Amino acid sequence: MRSGVRVKATGDEIDQLATTFNQMLDRIQVLVTEIKEMNDNIAHDLRSPIARIRGLAEVTLTTGKSRDDFEAMVASTIEECDRLLDMINTMLTISKTEAGVEKVSDDLIDITAIVHSACELFEPLAEEKNVALSCRALEKMMLSGDARMLQRMLANVLDNALKYTPSGGKVEVSLAGNENNTIIITVRDTGIGISEADLPHVFERFYRCDRSRSQPGTGLGLSLARAIARAHGGDITATSTLDQGSKFTIRLPEVPEQNSKSEARNLS
Repeated sequence: MRSGVRVKATGDEIDQLATTFNQMLDRIQVLVTEIKEMNDNIAHDLRSPIARIRGLAEVTLTTGKSRDDFEAMVASTIEECDRLLDMINTMLTISKTEAGVEKVSDDLIDITAIVHSACELFEPLAEEKNVALSCRALEKMMLSGDARMLQRMLANVLDNALKYTPSGGKVEVSLAGNENNTIIITVRDTGIGISEADLPHVFERFYRCDRSRSQPGTGLGLSLARAIARAHGGDITATSTLDQGSKFTIRLPEVPEQNSKSEARNLS
């Protein structure tokens, strides 16, 4: 329990300052707790691949008898190192994006084209898993943002949906807008679902539900997707029912039609 400044409830400037100071202490406490949890998670997730690399090297050194044995060890080491580097780079991207350090471009983006491209990219994987992947994005919608980051955000959500949808299931992607100039991208699947206890934590770094631990992954994909959505002035939420599927909803601010036409003229 943190100690704070006593507020006398008089409503004067000193009281307001005390309230602000206590709120700052609360925020600092939350940040310290989050840093500790993240450090614990990083230590846990780094330990396993490093232990595999060391174990493989030790076994090869003690039992390897041919050039092929040592080449196999080197190949496996490179593969594990690539996984580690990908995890570390993703963590850095999330941190920079959340802190506003990772610069987000303000290009005029056709989000409809990005949605269609993402579905086309994952179509071979869906066919391989015997999962029906459909895309409903008919109306052209524009937003201001970073195409590369938006592509990665949507790819992470789609990859997550396909990963946890068994053979014979469905993944549906839709794009729509509303009267508040908000673009809504929905990714709905008929997968294994997320429990009520796990649902509030799925966007946290390194968080993996018990039912997802049999699948490869680091627990960073959805966290990065949310960071990107928020960096674009939007957000991402999830609803789910166990053994029935999940729905991820991405909301992003749309560039009104008159503004997009004006920007297009300026670019030409």
